[in-house]
Amino acid sequence: MTKENAMTTQPLGSEIEIAYEDANNENLTPGEDFARAVAARTDEDEVVVPFQAYLPASFPLLKTRPRYMVRHLLKVGRVRDGNGAYLEEFTHTDRGPSGTAYQATPESTFGSELRTARFTDVEMTLNVPVDFVRRPGLLASFIDYRMFVRMWTQENEILLYGSEDGHVEGLLNMKGLRRQAGSGDLHRELSLAACEVEETGGSCDGVVVHPELYWLAAESGFLDRFRNAGVTVSRTRMMPRGKALLADFRAGATLLNPGVSTLTLSKDPKAPDRRVITARTRLGLAVHVPQHFLLYSHEG
Repeated sequence: MTKENAMTTQPLGSEIEIAYEDANNENLTPGEDFARAVAARTDEDEVVVPFQAYLPASFPLLKTRPRYMVRHLLKVGRVRDGNGAYLEEFTHTDRGPSGTAYQATPESTFGSELRTARFTDVEMTLNVPVDFVRRPGLLASFIDYRMFVRMWTQENEILLYGSEDGHVEGLLNMKGLRRQAGSGDLHRELSLAACEVEETGGSCDGVVVHPELYWLAAESGFLDRFRNAGVTVSRTRMMPRGKALLADFRAGATLLNPGVSTLTLSKDPKAPDRRVITARTRLGLAVHVPQHFLLYSHEG
């Protein structure tokens, strides 16, 4: 296996990366499945196609390039019957660096509570010409390559800042998030921030940064050094410039996947020559150890 292939097939913490399987086992993509259903209906019908899958994970280019979203850093829990119960560990005690005995570590003071995660929908709606939806090949490609990648952006926003309905708090807004600032060499400061993540007993296994910081780190070679240390780097425009979210993502939180998604085609009530395509997929977020997450801000 080449070095490049090893990167693209890197095992992630997310079981939702399992390929989508269509109902008839014909190796159709969700877009192709949807386009077939649309073609079988008249223009007067509203077409709703349900999927027991996490739709953005079906984006075809995931197979050929290692572009990690925030959810790729998290482990995934399959949710049955809408049960989002989980245990949260927390601390109200501020401590300095850990000593060399367990009783001197921050986690020796952790308390716990049973929590229940709520669910929200990642939803993308686009208005298209009616002649477009009558072309199954074009429709399928648009769903698979354009709708799903746009859902990624909204998904990143929800996981970082929370959902509008308040059901997902967001990693950058959660209580217990630790913060650190620095003004020295950026790469050294990020390394020290990764070390600080581990003061609460975790392992820094991921970081979320703005694309600007990502490519500057690639230029300097620091990105490769982070990867060699076992840190998966996610880049997204939803992350502010000059900031980085470092964490033990897989131990600290779980993305909850109830397997509830739909693709819908409906008429535009204001334009008879237009149609509305809506993609929805449901998720929840359980944060088990909020103090495993640290937001670093570079000053200057």
